[in-house]
Amino acid sequence: MKFLRVLWWRIRYAGWLLNWRLMFSIAEWRTVRGIRVGVYAVWDDHVEARLFERIESALGLIATYEPRRLERMARDIGRIWVRRTDYATAYYVQALEMCVIDLRFVNGERTTSAAIAAELVHEATHARLFKWGVRYAEAERRRIELICITESTAFARRLPDGEAVARHIEDCLPSDTSHWSNERLSRRKLDADLREVDEAPIPGWLKRFLRRVIVSRAA
Repeated sequence: MKFLRVLWWRIRYAGWLLNWRLMFSIAEWRTVRGIRVGVYAVWDDHVEARLFERIESALGLIATYEPRRLERMARDIGRIWVRRTDYATAYYVQALEMCVIDLRFVNGERTTSAAIAAELVHEATHARLFKWGVRYAEAERRRIELICITESTAFARRLPDGEAVARHIEDCLPSDTSHWSNERLSRRKLDADLREVDEAPIPGWLKRFLRRVIVSRAA
């Protein structure tokens, strides 16, 4: 039984990895400030160009105000992946050494370069902690998130217009420690994946099939 469970998880992991690889293959990629940046599923050239410009502007702020941090980011983060995600504004995928950031956030009219840069600093801190061997264990998650928030707010306050960004980050800190529990994170991921499928411009039969696949993978 143990062998079968291990085999099943390996198959699931291989499928998950293949899914990412397929998405990478059809994305638009550029190297920005020494970091590979990919934009996925944007069928408008003007929007795509705007997304790259905003990421470049954000990385430019880091290069200007904390150049050593940008050097570390270029070593710790293999990719910045701009795509639609309902799971979180940004998150770090350790297995792929990749920061995922929501394209709607990056493209938002009210989103500043400082806000994008602070999100990237937050996720780069996760990457640095992983490099140091700090795992995202359930019991440690609030402490880890506080470290990342401290880094991102400290960076934001170095910027001429960053105080408002820093205050917003601090105000959004969840007070409920269960916010980062395995159960809550799994539920958020499942809900986000299903919502993305429901809102995708694809036929109904394909939506139903994908929903079944997602639910079965989450079981």
